[in-house]
Parts: sequence; C-alpha cells; structure tokens
Amino acid sequence: MDSEPIAQGVHEYLFTFRQAPQTFQPVLITESDGHLDSEALRYAGSGSQPAEDPKAAAEPRSDDDAGGIDIEVNSEERNLRENILAKAPLRLYDCEHDVLKDQQTYLQETGHVIPPYLVVSQVWGEIKHKMILPTVEWPIAISDPTKWDMILGYCKADKRVKWMWMDAICINQSDSPEADKEKAIEIPKMNHYYRGATACLMVPNDYLNFPLAHAELVDLSCNIMDANASVPDNASRIWESIAVLDAVIGDEWFWRVWTYQEFLLPNKHILPDGQELRVDLLRRLLDWYQYHKILRNGSLKKPQGGTDYDFIHPGKEWVISAPRNWQTRNLRFQMKEELEQNGHVNLISLIWQISHKQSMYPVDRLLGLYGLLSDEEKVPISPSEASGRSSSTAALESMWARVIAKAIMSGRVWPLLHDSPEPDAADGRHWIPHITAPTLWDERFPGAALAGLYPETIHHRNQEDMKITSDGLHIAVRFIGCILGTSINIGDGGGEMNKIIACTWFLTANGCNTDPIIQQLKHGLATSDMVPSEEIEGSQEALSAALHANSLDDCFELMEEMNFARKLTYGYEISGWNKRVLCFQIEGHRAPFVVLAWIHCSTPPKMGDCWIVDVTSEPAQTVHRWIVVNKVGPKIFRKIGTVRAWQPIGATINQSSVPIILD
Repeated sequence: MDSEPIAQGVHEYLFTFRQAPQTFQPVLITESDGHLDSEALRYAGSGSQPAEDPKAAAEPRSDDDAGGIDIEVNSEERNLRENILAKAPLRLYDCEHDVLKDQQTYLQETGHVIPPYLVVSQVWGEIKHKMILPTVEWPIAISDPTKWDMILGYCKADKRVKWMWMDAICINQSDSPEADKEKAIEIPKMNHYYRGATACLMVPNDYLNFPLAHAELVDLSCNIMDANASVPDNASRIWESIAVLDAVIGDEWFWRVWTYQEFLLPNKHILPDGQELRVDLLRRLLDWYQYHKILRNGSLKKPQGGTDYDFIHPGKEWVISAPRNWQTRNLRFQMKEELEQNGHVNLISLIWQISHKQSMYPVDRLLGLYGLLSDEEKVPISPSEASGRSSSTAALESMWARVIAKAIMSGRVWPLLHDSPEPDAADGRHWIPHITAPTLWDERFPGAALAGLYPETIHHRNQEDMKITSDGLHIAVRFIGCILGTSINIGDGGGEMNKIIACTWFLTANGCNTDPIIQQLKHGLATSDMVPSEEIEGSQEALSAALHANSLDDCFELMEEMNFARKLTYGYEISGWNKRVLCFQIEGHRAPFVVLAWIHCSTPPKMGDCWIVDVTSEPAQTVHRWIVVNKVGPKIFRKIGTVRAWQPIGATINQSSVPIILD
C-alpha cells in the first residue's frame, strides 16, 4: 500500500476515536483501499492362567493368585507391580505364532517383564473391508488387506519383531458397551504404549509410493540442501522435487488427529521398507524451499520445461499459496522437545496445532490428544465419549467444558489468555476457548490461522475465588484502561502491515504514548527471519526513526527503503489476521497508550464500553498478556480479544481487583 492513498483517500477512516481527551486532539488520516528397561520392570509373583475376560487381564492380581508361591509382597513391591501393569499393554500380538495374547499370558511367557514390542501407526484410508484374524474376537476395519500383509511381513522378515501392538487389533473394536468401557480405560494409556515401544512402524495412506518418495527427499537433502550446493545449478531437480515433497507431506498420516500423538510419542518411526522416517529433514526442506529464501528471494525459478505449479510464486511475498501441506507448523519439533522435557505438552498448544487436522468424529479432537496431556489437564472419559460414533459435537463440547472448568477452578487462567473465540457461543459460554476449529482455520485464506496462541501465558494464575455459573465465569480482575480509539480490522501481509505503521505514526505525531506498540514492532523485527542477527539493532533504530518522522511521507520513504513491511510480516506476534491498533486511557495518565491487539473480526470494540483487563492475581508487572472485553450488561463483560501486556504500565496501574462476570 502506498502512503499517498493512506494520507489522502476518502472511503473510510483508518483509525477512529470515540471521544478525544481535552488535552488530546488527533488528526485523522484516511485510506481509499528405546523400550522400557527389563530389569526395572521385574516383579514377584507368577503362575496365573490366561484370563478369559480381557478386563480381568488388565487388573492387578491379588497375592492369593500368585500360583501357590509363598511370597510376601511388601508395599514397595506392590507399587512396582502396579506400575508395571499400568504401563504394560492390555494385549500384544505374537507375530511369530499369529496369535493375540492378553496381558497375563504374554507376561507369563516373558518372565514377567514387558517385552520389546513394535507399535504400529496406520492410516487405512477409505474403509472397504472387514478383516477377520484368528484369536481376534472383533472384525478389523481396513481399506486393503494387503496393508496388513505388509505389516505382518515387515515383522516376520528375519524374525525382526516378535511382539506388536496396534490399536485396531489390541483394543476391543466391537460395537458393545464392554468395548466402549475398555476404550475409555485404554485411551489415556497411549503415552505409555507409544513411548514404551522400541519403534513405531508408520504405515502411510500411500504406503507403496511413500517410502520411495521419502528416500528421494533424503538424497536431495544430503547432496544439495545440506551440502550447500548451488541452487541455480541444480534448479531442475530442486524444482521437480516440489511435487515429491508435496506428496509426502500431504499424505493423510500427517493430517489426522489421532496420528499426531503417534507422530510425537515414539522414540523413532520406521517405514515399511525399513527406512527411518526423517520428520526433522522434511521440516528443514519446507523451511529451505519456503522460508529459507530459495523461493522467497527468487533464487529458485522455474527451469525451462519445468512442471507448472499453480501454488508456487517465486520472489513474491506469499511464495506458496498451497493449502495445508506447506504449513510448517504441522511438523513443528517444539512439541517433541516439550514432550521430552516435561513428559507432556500443554493442551492449548495442542488444540491450536491440530485445529486443521481431520478426525472421523468430533470428540476425537480431544481423545486423540490424551496421550500427550498431563494428568492435571485430563478429565475422566466416559464410555459414551470413548465410543464417539456420532457426528454431533455434543460429546466433544461436554468433555471440553469439563477440561476448561478443571483448569479454571484450579486457578489456571490460560483458557482466557489465548485467542480462539466461538462467535456463536451461547450466553455465559463466550469465555470458553473454541475447540471445534471451523473459525480457527479459515479456508478463504489458505494457511491463515484466525487464532492466536501465546505459550508464555500457560502458567499465569488467579488465586482469587472463581466460580462458573450459567451466566458465565465469576472472576476478580484488574482494569487496565478504557479503549478510546481503534483502527479498522487489519489482515495479513505487507500491505496490511502498512496500515499498522500508518496508525502508529499518526498516533505518535498526535501525542499518544506509542512505546508499547513500537516495542512490539521492534520485537517483530528481532524475531523475523528476514532480518540477520547482526542487523537487528540497526533495523530497530531505523524503525523508531521512521515512526517519529516529520511526515507520513518521510515515514514511508524510510519504511520502503528498509523493506520493513515485508520484514515485519515474518515477525512473531505481528503477522496474521484479526489485528487492531487500540488507543486506551489509563487513570492518572494524560497521554493515551497505543497497543497492537488481537480482536476477532466478528466482535469489534464498543467505543465507551470496551476495556483492557488483567485476569491474573500475579504482580501486574510480571503479567504477559491482558484481555480486551466489551461491557454487555451490569458487571457482565464479553471477551473479544487479547493484547500483549506492557510491563512499565503494569508497575503504575491500580492493583485492586474488581469482581465481574465474563459471559
């Protein structure tokens, strides 16, 4: 967007005020347009016969069932035994003898230790067959029986796998209350099963072609990307490999909710031909093509006679306009690192991460993550929820409400500090973050997440008494300030970034305190991969100079010279949809403050009845994020967005809290 239309256009105001303070007269501008350790798992007692009832096999045996052996089991041994049984799969498939065995049977055969076993993560595709296996009491839904032959063939080759676990075989899949009850017990154990396996056999939807394509990408990475080979000299191969990479990362295995935890939990993944799946390599290839500039800066161009890709635009701001496949967040390894460090991943990050993934039933959006959650975030699963055989969202929403209520009532306020609203929520439930995903991932703008995630807020708490009623969440908050003015809704991209710059400049020129938004823009430059580390400080100084320029034209001249609009587009917490520049007044301060907020486009600020509030009870100067609310009734407020807290403000605000209702 050029500065001329911004300064001289007449169609709509870029920024509007409810009422200017007496000391503040704004000039408006406009615009026109490894397996578990065997020794550690040994326990005393053996000799029981295989249980006829699968449920009995999952239950620890009493001392009287120890096969007549006189063993005194102390509390330490009992705890060890219970720990083993909790982590031991309910059933394992004996690939050597083609027999499904219950827990007591295989533990008896293995000397009462959990044996090394392979776990299988499969995507069947369109179900066309019901497969019957000897000793498996339920039919197994499958797209192609040859996939099972391939899985079993991999296990039997050179006797490489004796024991195998696969959900379709080792968890009761029958349509019965007993099966539903078993699933409710087994689903929370996925963490133990997948992390305890020696490896995970990944069976993609296109299981025949996937390994060959994967091997081709490994070779491309080793011999060209990691070798820093010349891009122009290898343009033909690099260009044609776009289709290969697109096919691999587009496989359904990467796009199912259930397989996401199966992607994160195992120690390693093996393909049907024996290759190790290199997810780290696939992620780096995506970065190399899209974000590491070979497409963005135009060094990779379509060679003569090359394949036409309608989603590739070398040298442009949005170099790839493909839908889901090329969204690198799908292969984020931060989740893996968090899992290995903490033993779990925080729930709101997972909800955001899988918002664009597919599931057969809505409730799977929670059940499919249970293996990744901490115990404090889990709620009991009812058999009816575990069965999940309904297209209705009722079971999901009920379970989600219990999860959120558990978090809030324990004092954790992360459900309030992220941006995932449900505009059509019932009264009293607008404060609950959205989970069913349609408004989080807008297909009109492929790849544009309409939600905001702020992991730094995960540990924020409010120690005041809270309660949940039909009219909403009763909570004590601190009022930061009242909204005086707002920009129009701002979208994504360099052109939209110029609107933020224009608002910031003229609010600075009119005496507002723009330190908070300027600090946020500087942080955007520091986190943008378009700014080399050695240029960050100089770029931040130049940005500040531009925003304090004598005229808007001078501002944009420097902005264009430094290519700031594009650089900021790739900065953390700057780019994305649903942004607004807000101007707000704090009691006792003459000059209004200016911030960049996340405000959902469906609920604009209500001038005169819109506030920024702090929902924590922590020292105000340590809080990372505030929420933005509209007043909708006596003491009733509705959250419409969030804004990054500015610590210097926190040190000066009124520290007393006020009880309100968030509807």
